[in-house]
Amino acid sequence: MRSTNPRTARPRRGIAFAALALCGPSILAGGLSDDLKKWPVSPEAYFLTSAERAEWKKASTDEQAKELVARYWADRAPELKQTIQERVEVADKYFSKGKTRGSETLRGKVIILFGPPSEVKMKESDSRMGNASEADRAAVTSGVADPHSNVGPGARGLSRSEQDPVFTIAYDAAHAPKAIGKAFQVDVKMRAKEVAADPDDLDAKFEAVAKASRVRAASPVPGS
Repeated sequence: MRSTNPRTARPRRGIAFAALALCGPSILAGGLSDDLKKWPVSPEAYFLTSAERAEWKKASTDEQAKELVARYWADRAPELKQTIQERVEVADKYFSKGKTRGSETLRGKVIILFGPPSEVKMKESDSRMGNASEADRAAVTSGVADPHSNVGPGARGLSRSEQDPVFTIAYDAAHAPKAIGKAFQVDVKMRAKEVAADPDDLDAKFEAVAKASRVRAASPVPGS
């Protein structure tokens, strides 16, 4: 029987362990680069359906992730990318606070997925509204001709000292997405972190709009 010298065996195990250690970070990280890891929660990915998000959880390499991104855009109208960018700019302009971009807030997500609302309004303490200008009052509490301006300067983030002020984004029948097909409103409680008053209903609406965005789902991914 061939014997093994433990002194000669150790270096081999050490080499194998070192090789595994070098590969380990990419294995533990799922093989995805930072940009692709963040993509599913970025504003341009808000139109992902729940089924598409489930596929993302299975992606373990950049190649797989890039294929899913390509399929995401291929399944949707070409103009959606420009529409998202325009809505991101509006959300960033009016809802940004500190280091948080407006497009990354719940209110921003609502605007990006549902489009320009018919009206926005804010219920808060009388003292705060009492200090607001007439222009800010009008921007917050009533719809205006410009579909973006009614998101308004008066709709910026609120003080944490307020007791759950509610920011309401309303859509009449004319402004509601076709996937929803009727008037509705989204109430957002303005705490340290924005919270939907009815998260299940809002998630259902997000899903309906996301599914409706897949107008070219039967088309093949370019190059596939």
